[in-house]
This record gives sequence, structure tokens and C-alpha cells, in this order.
Amino acid sequence: MSSSQLPLADDLYLAAHDSARSRCLLTPATLGLGLAAALLAELVLWRRLDVRDNHVVVIDDQPTPDPATAAVLGQLLRESHHRRIRDWISFLATGVATDLVERRLARAGVVQRQEKRSLLGTKVRFVPVDTSVAGWPGTRIRIAAGRGEMLDTSDLVLTGLVLATGLDQHVLVTLEAHERDQLFGQLRRRLPTMLHHLVGHAEAAVGDAVMARRA
Repeated sequence: MSSSQLPLADDLYLAAHDSARSRCLLTPATLGLGLAAALLAELVLWRRLDVRDNHVVVIDDQPTPDPATAAVLGQLLRESHHRRIRDWISFLATGVATDLVERRLARAGVVQRQEKRSLLGTKVRFVPVDTSVAGWPGTRIRIAAGRGEMLDTSDLVLTGLVLATGLDQHVLVTLEAHERDQLFGQLRRRLPTMLHHLVGHAEAAVGDAVMARRA
């Protein structure tokens, strides 16, 4: 795991929010699916999970030092009879992944919890403390693409999930055609196979969720 940036799922959460307007650019369902895949990808990067034949396989049952991924790993160990990637993405997307990531960001002081009361009840949202920090994940990818720089593995997964969730319409919209081509070329050539499969399952899950809403 890189110490120079936030965890992968936190970066995706921030990229999915318009920090100036404090609103999410994705539906709660799509955000949940993206964050679910991101947390599983973090466990791959922590060398706790492998992805094999559309299943997740625990290769190290030692908890990570991070509460969010440790919680997901613990759940995987308790439900060891369930191994399909899509099942775990769907389960974590029910609100589990979003809650874990919001709590982690709040603990890190990146966002703060706000409550707004109305006649319809209390609405909770998490607002970035520093908009420059909140906007950095998307900016980092755009800068690297513009300069033709190589992304590290975590940012390659982030880019893949930006595409899988449709966030590229917001995060990558200012890139020139050749910059997008270079970025996509990196994904094809350099994203490890296990993580490529994980991103693919996230994209398929998002597609299924969109079709379900239209039906």
C-alpha cells in the first residue's frame, strides 16, 4: 500500500463527490458497487486476497492494520462458504462499503459528519474538510495522463473503477483523445490480471444495476 495517498476506496469516494457542492456524482447503488470492489482490491494489494476463476480466495487471514479492510476480511472469513466475487460486491454494496469508507475518512479528518434536520427526518452527509484534498484523486489521474506518466497499481485500479462506475464523464472529461488513449493503454497493459477481473466484475454489476432501474 502506498503511503503517499489515501487508500484506494477513499480516493474513489472523494472522486465521486463534487466537493464544491458537497454532492455525490453517482447514485448510492453505483457508489456502493464501486466502493465494494475498491475495498476488495485493497485486500488484494494488502496480499490478503487472490481473485481466481470469478472467486475470492483468502491467502492470509491476518487482519490488516486498517479497520475498514480488516472488517471486510473478517466478514469473508466468517462467510467462507460464499466465494463468488459478484456476491461479495453485491453484499458490500448494500451500504456496508460506503459506511466503512465514510468512517475511515472521518477518522482521518478528511471529511466531517453533518446532520440536517427537516420535517422528513434527519439527513446525514459527509463534507470534505479541505476541498483541495477532496479533489486530488481525480486531479492526480488527469495530471499523470496529461504528462504521459505511469500510474502506480492503486491508481490504475482507481482509473478502472472510475470507468466502471461512469465517473469518467466527470473526472476525465477534460482529457484530450490521445491522453485518454494513453491512459486506457496503461490499463490494458499494466493492470494485474486479478485486479483487471475485479474491475470487470464491478463494471458488470453497475451495468446490471442500471438495467434493473430501467426495467
